[in-house]
Amino acid sequence: MKAILPRQDLQDALTAITSLTSSRTPKPILSCVKLSAEGDSLHLSATDGEAGLLLSIPVLSLERSGETVVPADRLLGIVRELSDVEIELDAVERHCNICGEGSKFHIFVMDAGDFPPVPNFEDEPDLVLAGDELRRMIARTLYAAARETSRYAINGVLWNKVGKRLSLIATDGRRLARAGGSVSSASSADFEVIVPAKALGVFEKVFSPPRESDGWTVEVKVMPNQVLLRSGGRVLSSVLVEGQFPKYDDVIPKGNDRRVQLRREELLAAVRRAALLTTEESRAVKLSFDKDQLVITSKSPEEGEARIEMPVVYDGVAMQIAFNPAFLVDALRAISFEEVILELGENLRPGILCGEDKQEYLYVIMPVSL
Repeated sequence: MKAILPRQDLQDALTAITSLTSSRTPKPILSCVKLSAEGDSLHLSATDGEAGLLLSIPVLSLERSGETVVPADRLLGIVRELSDVEIELDAVERHCNICGEGSKFHIFVMDAGDFPPVPNFEDEPDLVLAGDELRRMIARTLYAAARETSRYAINGVLWNKVGKRLSLIATDGRRLARAGGSVSSASSADFEVIVPAKALGVFEKVFSPPRESDGWTVEVKVMPNQVLLRSGGRVLSSVLVEGQFPKYDDVIPKGNDRRVQLRREELLAAVRRAALLTTEESRAVKLSFDKDQLVITSKSPEEGEARIEMPVVYDGVAMQIAFNPAFLVDALRAISFEEVILELGENLRPGILCGEDKQEYLYVIMPVSL
């Protein structure tokens, strides 16, 4: 393979690729990127064994087609440091030369035949939706997914498609986030699948609106054991999480009759300030509600106490409830509503944080014992 490539396009592609590869993998080839040059395109592919990523960039000049496998971090480091508009890649057998104006790097490569296959998106999509809508739903749920490997079924985000409506649900057992949005077109039957959190994290980093386009769409294909997402010439594939996702409807409390209306940014700032005087042992902020007023307090036995007051819209009975401040901050950062609603019951019952439309966003948070 010998090709002249636009340096910035190659750097952007490699930056995307390295969001999936890892230098700490027990299989060295999984820390590499496969480069395949043919026609007027260079195709890049990477995989961590469970998720895969395919993308392409234009070739300015192709003298010799072919393919090679290069350490992704090393190649990105070299390309990033070059200042040329165009660079040359020349791969022959066990090495690859990267050449710029006055610079030449000679690095060793691996056999392309040993690189694991990465699925491509070849069939018609099961559904199509706006890219901004999908990105928003992922951002509003991903932080609530479990991180413990022992609870494998909730180490991902549940995708629930009913008609032309898609909902994403994530939980770690102490909180639950649900976000919903409409689908532009759907040709498949309704489904429920669990997509790994890591794959959705890669989507957030890699997929973005095209530079010269008013509309951004993402195509989705769901198969028995994997999901494919395609947009703008990029394809992300991932195996699905096996196991039974919890019955999330049972977690959403019914009958929370105390309704508080708050300004999101003010609540976020107040919770963050109160959290400054909490400890790992007493990881809680107490919310005390009275007529149109909220007082947030926290206490650190060794450092002191905090008290923050803010106006709210509330006409119920006086009550107190405590939450882990990190759980509140995660949700308040993920949404963009100017005002949020907090629905509460007794002080040991879960609370609900939402906007005006619970189908668009709903967050269930377990209280901390006072």
